Amino acid sequence: MTKNISKGDIQLLSWIAEYKFLTAKQLGSLSQRSRQVMRKKQRELASGNYVTIQMQTFGVGPGRPENIVLLTAKGLKFLKEKNVLSNHARYVTNKTKSSISVSHDLLVNWFFIHLIQIGREKPSLSTKHLTISSHRLKSGSSEKPLLMEPISNGQSAENYTMIPDGVFIITDKESEKSLLFFLEVDMGTETLVNSKGKPTDVRQKIINYQTLFREAKYRRYEKIFKVKLNGFRLLFLSNTPARLKALCRLVREMSPTNFIWLAVQDQMFSNGLSAEIWARGGKDNEQLQSILGHRLASKITVIDKIR
Repeated sequence: MTKNISKGDIQLLSWIAEYKFLTAKQLGSLSQRSRQVMRKKQRELASGNYVTIQMQTFGVGPGRPENIVLLTAKGLKFLKEKNVLSNHARYVTNKTKSSISVSHDLLVNWFFIHLIQIGREKPSLSTKHLTISSHRLKSGSSEKPLLMEPISNGQSAENYTMIPDGVFIITDKESEKSLLFFLEVDMGTETLVNSKGKPTDVRQKIINYQTLFREAKYRRYEKIFKVKLNGFRLLFLSNTPARLKALCRLVREMSPTNFIWLAVQDQMFSNGLSAEIWARGGKDNEQLQSILGHRLASKITVIDKIR
C-alpha cells in the first residue's frame, strides 16, 4: 500500500479493533457507505498488511460464506502508535482469531450497529456503548477491561469474572436522563440450569445480575459514562424462537426478574431494537414492549442487514 493512511482509513481500522472483526455489510452500515466501497477499502488496507480478509461461513442467516476483516499485528501496532486504542481493552488480530466465537460475535456486532442507528434516526436520543474491545471510553492507566465484573459464588471465597457481551446507555438529551443496559447474546450453547451451579449456567448468570442490581454495583458505570443511574435493564438476545421461549420460561421462574428483557434476532433485523419486540420479565405471552417505552417505540432501519 503506497498511499498514506487517511483519517477515514484510521476510522475503519479502529472500528475493526473495537468490533473484533467486521464484514463489508457491517462496515457499510457503520460508515453509511456502500458495500462495494467498503470492499475496495478492505482490499487497499489488506495490500498494506494492516488487515487480513478471511472467508467464513456463519451459523446465522442462510449460511452462505462471507469475508470477515481482522486486524493484523501491523494494523494493531499502527493504531497503538496513533494512540487510538485503550490500554484496558482486549483486541483481536488474525493471529489470535481463536479467541473469538464468530457467529456469536457477529450477532453482538449487529446489535451495536442497530443501537447506533437509534441515535441516527432519533436525534433526541444519544447512545454510548462499551464492549471488551472498546477504546472510546478511557479509564486512566487501568489495565483491567472495564466490563469485568468480579463475582463471588456466596458459598466460598472463590471468585470468577463475569464479562457481559456489552454495556450501553441511551440518553434523552432533553431530560438528560439515561438508561443503563447490559447485553447477553445467547446462541443456545450454554446450559440453562446446571445442578452444580457453574459460572456458565444461565440461571447462575441471572443470579449474578440480580446481585449486581440489588447491591447497586452497577453504579460504577456512572463514572465511566458520566451520568446518573437508577437501576439497569438486562437484555437477552437469542438466536432462535425456541431458545427465546426456553429463556423466557427460566426468567419467569426466577422472580424478581422484571428488569430482564428478551427478544429474538429475527425481530431485531426486521424491526430494530427500539420496536416493541421485547418480552419484559420473560412474559412472552403478553404484549411485547419497547426498551424505549411506548411513546418512543418505532421501527428502526439499518442500511444493510445480515440477510
